[in-house]
Amino acid sequence: MLIRFNEARKLDTPQKTFLMEAIDLALEQLDLSDTDLAKIESAYKGVGTYLASCEHPLLLDAQVYPQGSVRLRTTVKPLSKEEFDVDLILFLPHAGNATRDEINDVVWRHLKDSMVYGPLAEKLARGFRINYAGNYHLDITPAVKYTERVLPGQPLWVVDKRTQFKESNPEGFALTFDEACQVVPKILQVRSFYEALSAEMIQELPDQSDKKPLNRIAQVIKRHRDVWADDEDNRYGEYKPISVLLTTLATLAYLKVASSGKVFDSEFDLLLDVLELMPVFIEEVNGEYLVANPSMQEENYAEKWNRIEKMEGLKLRQAFYEWHRTAISDLEAVANSSHQGMDMVFASLSSTFGERPVNAARDRIVETISMSRSKGNLGVVLGTGAIAAVTSKAAQSAGARPTPIAPVKRNNFYGGK
Repeated sequence: MLIRFNEARKLDTPQKTFLMEAIDLALEQLDLSDTDLAKIESAYKGVGTYLASCEHPLLLDAQVYPQGSVRLRTTVKPLSKEEFDVDLILFLPHAGNATRDEINDVVWRHLKDSMVYGPLAEKLARGFRINYAGNYHLDITPAVKYTERVLPGQPLWVVDKRTQFKESNPEGFALTFDEACQVVPKILQVRSFYEALSAEMIQELPDQSDKKPLNRIAQVIKRHRDVWADDEDNRYGEYKPISVLLTTLATLAYLKVASSGKVFDSEFDLLLDVLELMPVFIEEVNGEYLVANPSMQEENYAEKWNRIEKMEGLKLRQAFYEWHRTAISDLEAVANSSHQGMDMVFASLSSTFGERPVNAARDRIVETISMSRSKGNLGVVLGTGAIAAVTSKAAQSAGARPTPIAPVKRNNFYGGK
């Protein structure tokens, strides 16, 4: 049964725009900074250069490149007690005839020979981890060329503890995601709440020109998943849905709604549609669950959902549906809070996305509202009480749906005239 939003869809467009703007500003606090990205890039290039310097034939011309959220630009900084996980592929062009054990042994010995990487290295089911002091680590998955058939991207065989090798095509998925990001639906709200309030303030925001709605939707979903799983009373927390599964379902849902021809009042409506439809794209084939890599059907991101031992698969499936139900319930609560004042809105957002980023977003919005009020370009939507910007007729004629707004008078706190 498809769980649908009810209260969130009843909000007026200014209310929805304000909520999406607050969420967007909160998520900006969780983007990796240029400094973070530079550190990560330097770290994985250093490891790649070191591994490629090995004289062993299997490591000749080795290449290291990022996969996952860094590649997709959907990273969210982890909760305070977690580390950021940087996923890397170690492509070995001359190791196609080697066994998994041969590849792992060579890579492991070379890592342990290093005074830099040796003390930081540990083994994983699909490769190795380099544990840096700080808030991130590198997960390195050795891989060889996939030769079964021609596919987009770079199809691979990656090492795997259970099956020796598994099909994988992270670059193919990344290309699919990039293409989906270019499908941008028509959204009537052409000016954001924050931008409309203060053109000067918007210039201080980081450059998000390469962030599309799908990038941000994926971040919203992953952040909510993290906060949901961190709840100490959540019995499903340790079985939280993996990021690539959530991102795949969000991508498929996004393509469905963005290509439908529907005109959205705001990006908030787009987020609601994507969240609702995500479970529709979970398939059952021959009694097993399937969420396939769109660029390689053999790669099943829901593979663990089919495991029987210790009821692991059942618990993973239950965790996904419990997360999905909670995500809709939490956004419904956020929508309800918009009728109870700004303090309640931010309290509701904090419980959904975490206090630190939401508090930062609140401070910026409050500062902007104060400046806009003093300039006389702050208003209240008639009939709802929602805060809005007093926009010009020229802005409305450019495509914004006209909304009856009453200006808020300047507040003189010192009694002057």
